[in-house]
Amino acid sequence: MRIGIMLRAYDRPGGIGIYSRYLIKYLLQIDQENQYLLIYNNQKNFGNYDQLGNVDEIVLPPTNPVIWDQILIPNIIKKWDLNLIFHTKFTVPLRTGIRKVMTVHGASWLVHPEIYTRFDVLFERVAMRLYCRAADFLIANSTRTQNDYMRLFNVPSEKIATIHFAAGEGFHPIHDSFILQSARSKYQLPECFILCVMSYDPNKNFSTIMKTFDLCRRETKADLVIVGKDCRKFWNEYGEKYKELEDTIHFLGWVDQEDLPMIYNLAMVFFYPSIFETFGIPILEAMACGCPVIASNTGAIPEISKGAALMADPFDHWAFAEYIKTVTHSDSVSKNLEERGLEVSKTYSWLKTAKQTLKIFSNVCRQ
Repeated sequence: MRIGIMLRAYDRPGGIGIYSRYLIKYLLQIDQENQYLLIYNNQKNFGNYDQLGNVDEIVLPPTNPVIWDQILIPNIIKKWDLNLIFHTKFTVPLRTGIRKVMTVHGASWLVHPEIYTRFDVLFERVAMRLYCRAADFLIANSTRTQNDYMRLFNVPSEKIATIHFAAGEGFHPIHDSFILQSARSKYQLPECFILCVMSYDPNKNFSTIMKTFDLCRRETKADLVIVGKDCRKFWNEYGEKYKELEDTIHFLGWVDQEDLPMIYNLAMVFFYPSIFETFGIPILEAMACGCPVIASNTGAIPEISKGAALMADPFDHWAFAEYIKTVTHSDSVSKNLEERGLEVSKTYSWLKTAKQTLKIFSNVCRQ
């Protein structure tokens, strides 16, 4: 079987990029029988897997995503005589005669259209319907996503399945004080801090983060540390209102995956009040590092956290503030969340994700 994998999202910061990189890594570890063609849009990735005999790699220059997906990819399919094309992110080429599989990472635009532009909502409503019809199979990142696609786009239940993601193997408790102190020094981290790992996106609910922090900062005596690309832009929107908090808020920007586990280990609590999360890899990263999690009770978070997080309505900053104060003041509550989180995180693995994905490829090609 000759499988082409569209890796336009391979370098993307955030969950989709993490998923793309880990899935490919473990998929190629477990499968030496099928032939793979990895299709990048960044020259720096060429040669990542040139040591493997069943892998070819090519680079298609970055261009408009529609052109890349619908013109360049079909040409590659013909040239390489592929049996199946897989995209790790939402789309498939519409006009090609081979089997097509794509991963869908939620339908936030239609579930919560109020936080997106009218153009984005309209585009996703029209385009996603076309992609769902064209794909032979959809992989959903959570049961919540699977149910949303069945409801919103009339995807038959036999055409979609949930495959959960995971935290990377580097996310685990760290007890070496020298390593932890090095990270604290490198990122100039305060002694006590609440951690948020997020993207610059209205869905991440920065307003609730600030309201919650304002309520609990004096009693917890903790600063707020925010990790994520472009998240400082939030301060342009909210900074004037919370100017007195400026010295206690630290925007670290994008942090490499190698350093992120140390920051989770140093944090007092991980705070994740997204309006609608369709998976939430940072939740599992925090749990795998033994960091207590406080998060929204919406979307897929209850499904993913399996009772190992304290949850509240995403706009209930009073409840979140009380939770944070409880966790930071009670060793028993903090320890209980830590132990439960570690156990839950062990139920997920990228190896399991890769095995389930490979099974879908095989089933689709036998249809």
